[in-house]
Amino acid sequence: MNRIILLRRPVSQSAMQREIEELFRRQWEYPRPALVRHEEGMWRPQIDVYEVQDEYIVLVELAGMRNSEIEVTLLEGALLLSGRRPELHPEGTQRFHQLAISEGPFQSAVLLPGPVVDEAIMAQYDDGLLKITLPKRKPQSLRIPVTNE
Repeated sequence: MNRIILLRRPVSQSAMQREIEELFRRQWEYPRPALVRHEEGMWRPQIDVYEVQDEYIVLVELAGMRNSEIEVTLLEGALLLSGRRPELHPEGTQRFHQLAISEGPFQSAVLLPGPVVDEAIMAQYDDGLLKITLPKRKPQSLRIPVTNE
């Protein structure tokens, strides 16, 4: 299946990424990759999602924050991450020579690549990295009885 994309105006990097992810999703429906969505207008923490034998790992770079400023919520197969990095620059700063560290609120969503054991999820924040460990849920078979109507 071929698809033509017409660009009528400049497209943001996040919009282009969403379009490419959608193309891949339609072409190869399964396995579903972990998708990361960021709320527009807020800063975007760097997020890695990978898996090991029995669990998925989400690593979020959140330097300069306290664990009390970070919120992690699991909702319908997605991790919702939000928080607020406090202002880092002293009041009265006259001029910035380089400004690359984001501050203020952030909000991101990570769509998980598979089912997880909700009750066993752990989140640890240490040295500026938030590590969320999500144990994979093992597939279970269910025998369905056949009746005569």
